[in-house]
Amino acid sequence: MKRLGVIGIGRMGSRHARNLAKGAIAGGRLVAVCDVDNSKLESFCAKFNKVKSYVNYGEMLDKEELDGVIIATPHKSHIEIAKACVEKGVNYLLEKPIGVTVKQARELLDFEQSNVIGAMVFNQRTNRLYRKAKELIESGEIGKIVRINFTVTDWYRSQFYYDMGGWRASWSGEGGGTLINQCVHQLDLLQWLVGMPKRISAKCKTVDRNITTENDVTAIFSYGDFECVFTASTHELPGTNRLEIAGDKGKIVVEKFKMNYWINELSESEVNARATRDYGNKKDKKSKKRKLSYGLSRMIYDGIYGQQARIIKNFVKALEENDKNVLTAKVEEGINSLELINAMIASSWLGRAVDLPLDGELYEQLLEKKIAEEIENANA
Repeated sequence: MKRLGVIGIGRMGSRHARNLAKGAIAGGRLVAVCDVDNSKLESFCAKFNKVKSYVNYGEMLDKEELDGVIIATPHKSHIEIAKACVEKGVNYLLEKPIGVTVKQARELLDFEQSNVIGAMVFNQRTNRLYRKAKELIESGEIGKIVRINFTVTDWYRSQFYYDMGGWRASWSGEGGGTLINQCVHQLDLLQWLVGMPKRISAKCKTVDRNITTENDVTAIFSYGDFECVFTASTHELPGTNRLEIAGDKGKIVVEKFKMNYWINELSESEVNARATRDYGNKKDKKSKKRKLSYGLSRMIYDGIYGQQARIIKNFVKALEENDKNVLTAKVEEGINSLELINAMIASSWLGRAVDLPLDGELYEQLLEKKIAEEIENANA
């Protein structure tokens, strides 16, 4: 049985801790929790009195014989705590995002980590719909990708949500808005499915909310052979969550809890070559449509434990086998979605397209300037 701790028992961390404390994660046992808020610790330990509590994660790492920890603190503290785990030789599972800036994330990954297993909570990679999409792409069934549209506008957040915590949607507290908070999973999926683009052009703005960061984004990711149009917002109702990937042999459409995909009998180039009429020959344009649902049992499981529980189980399995290759998402994979986020924000601030890999030093300078402006305006 692996001895685990949870650092940060707020919204997500408390759920991870409860699942472990209740025995919902096979092979894992919660022995300690840590949070700077004593009231949260008292409330949690009143229900689970065998779990030790700490207000200082360094003390917890020193005193407890831990096989691993889950880090579920605000974004800006992720890198610092992960580094402390590496220095103590403690395996860690890091909530998204890996950090706030690519420069800081690269500093973490530059640490020698051969003595620990580091992982990311990218739970959407366990979604059977996206796993099927990855299979279709990598097998070549939909052929060469020609277009991607990813629309994520169903992350509705009211002003009340932003007012709940002072760190939310601020450059100084969170390091960004909808991109770094809500959209990390979708951006991880995008790079997991089709890799990283070569260039990004984006427009980020604030719409109808009293916040300093973005809650509305439109971006174009250029891959060379094709483009992806990425749209995200947290102010739209009813909102849309739709990924459409078109290839020259078929198409994939993933929406919430369902997926449709089409496989053409002939590729577009073959249809074009055979055409004896302006719209192409009807007999050559045939395709087979297939459907896949998320599954009722998975929806029930997610409702009880959360999709993230699958990632924690995977982390425990990697610890049991002492094998990083078992992981659904290694920590080094966390930098890609963060780089997309930093690049979109940088493009909007600079008013031009930016190339990848991103200049991490430049982004740090731009962010520091925004933080200074935000603090100055707040004190005015």
